[in-house]
Amino acid sequence: MTFDRPKRPLIVRAAVLGIAVISEATLAAGSCPKVGFTIVEPHATSQTRALKIGTHKTIYVHREALTTTGDITEIELLTPRDGDDDDAMIQLKFTQAVDQRLHDATTNHSGMRIAFLFDDYVLNNIVWQGPYGIDLGGIDVSIAHGLTQARRLMKAIKGCTAGIVRDRTS
Repeated sequence: MTFDRPKRPLIVRAAVLGIAVISEATLAAGSCPKVGFTIVEPHATSQTRALKIGTHKTIYVHREALTTTGDITEIELLTPRDGDDDDAMIQLKFTQAVDQRLHDATTNHSGMRIAFLFDDYVLNNIVWQGPYGIDLGGIDVSIAHGLTQARRLMKAIKGCTAGIVRDRTS
């Protein structure tokens, strides 16, 4: 993930632990998808639910997400400058209150895991590193080999956010 702020970009290196393919059934459902960040726990609890990554891995995400589709004020899909043509970069901006919530949830929580979800599909699952929280003003989510999934997300999210949706990859 890359976290940008106009005056001082902060780049966080994180390994992608899993990517799932977004099904056509999700898009055919016709309702707004649930897109956002949630905290990942190492074990199941009453506050978590299980999600599959691929066929062999299960993660446990908080039932209450840190962000929701309606919190997005701007979302833009780009092909990463230094990535494969199949890689995707999604730039997100949220309402001021949600920006602060993300910052507070990540500040001084090095080692915490966060997942970026499209409905129940895990697009990015990272381990937060460092004492600093997510920079206020926006987040870039890198999805290795995920351009097709990212395009489906962008198509499904139109009309569901509190703001602008742009696909700059076409």
